[in-house]
Amino acid sequence: MHKKLVLLGLLACAIGIWFAAAWLKENASTEVQIRMTKTTQDEWFVSYIFADSVTQATFVRNPDHSRIERWQPIDNDYYIGVDAESGHEFIARIDGRAFNSVAFQLEPTYVTLRKDYAPFSPFSDGGVSWYSGRFKVCPQSCSSALRFDYAFTMEAPLSDFVRLPEHSERGQLVWRESASDGQVIYVGPQQPGPAVEHGFETIIDPILPVSLKRRLLSDVPPLTQYFNQRMPHLAERPMLLASFSSTDNGRYGYQGGVIGNQMVLHWYGHSMAERITAPYFVEDTIWFVAHEFAHLYQAGQFSNDSAWIHEGAAEYMALEYLRSIGANSVYLNHRMKKASEQCLASSDKFELHYACGLLWAAEIDQQIKREYPHGLFFLWYMYVQALDEQPRSDPVDLYFELMAQLTNQEFTQQLQGQIAQRFARLESQQVAP
Repeated sequence: MHKKLVLLGLLACAIGIWFAAAWLKENASTEVQIRMTKTTQDEWFVSYIFADSVTQATFVRNPDHSRIERWQPIDNDYYIGVDAESGHEFIARIDGRAFNSVAFQLEPTYVTLRKDYAPFSPFSDGGVSWYSGRFKVCPQSCSSALRFDYAFTMEAPLSDFVRLPEHSERGQLVWRESASDGQVIYVGPQQPGPAVEHGFETIIDPILPVSLKRRLLSDVPPLTQYFNQRMPHLAERPMLLASFSSTDNGRYGYQGGVIGNQMVLHWYGHSMAERITAPYFVEDTIWFVAHEFAHLYQAGQFSNDSAWIHEGAAEYMALEYLRSIGANSVYLNHRMKKASEQCLASSDKFELHYACGLLWAAEIDQQIKREYPHGLFFLWYMYVQALDEQPRSDPVDLYFELMAQLTNQEFTQQLQGQIAQRFARLESQQVAP
């Protein structure tokens, strides 16, 4: 009897070890090596090395299919395709065989990705910033992307600095990221300077008009003070990257984004010297920068499915900042009127997150200000603090919970119904013949 118990115990241990080994194998992180290279001839390349052989590598972020045209395989045995079911781009061999490494030549020019960050933002001095999230792939599929660990290497001529926030080297920089992370890496002649009064590390394109550069630097201190008085302070020193690139298709505009503690501003199109004389250019610029400032202080609390929460709030915070500095009321009324028209008539979900989000944020602010003078800012202060102390699987629920605490349950439920009704109408518009 004693021997049987021992044998059963050993068998149980063996089974436990087997299950533990299987679990570790299934859940262990897998490293993908990504090497970005800039040559002395300003050619750009990316290469991938996988720990195990794969028959395909799937891209983590897929806002469009422009890689098919903009990435050229070094070896013609490889191609970039699109999965018919998911719409995701992937890398594979033409003959379907497995591989451990692959490389592409890249086109380091600016391209607008409507729902994502541009892969490259050129600077007029020969520098380039690029977004690491654009280059991450999953071995086989991205069904469990968080299992993958990315070892990045950026190689450039020794004349270039490779810069991340608080991290800079000449010619080469090595770092690691997870699938959910992303950073903007600057490669170019601008070296890190001494800390400035407003605390930002800045990389600003020298081709931007002097008046615009002065405007950016002069707006940063009051914006920082404004948000510091209303939101939790930034945990890390932020980096500001502002760049410009010309276009040959007649398109012009600007695009911004916040990635971690980096704020990216990019203007594209025809001469900035001409555009700064256009009506409301100054107001547009301040709104643009204030919107991105709001995202910086929102501390990464974003939801793609409910983007109206953070985009609408950022729009309203920009509006409130411009009001606080006495901006042109005609311009501000125009922005609100345009948002009302778009929210009512647009069939573009992306537009609705901004337009309707601004109007809903204004409603929330008005209700909260009946009791609390900082209105929407106070809701976001509580929201960021609560998620920092205890992350939630569904932060949208928390947003409405806090809203109900600061207003009342009736208002919160009515707003939820209004939001659900607007997006339901959008879906019916999109499926209609």
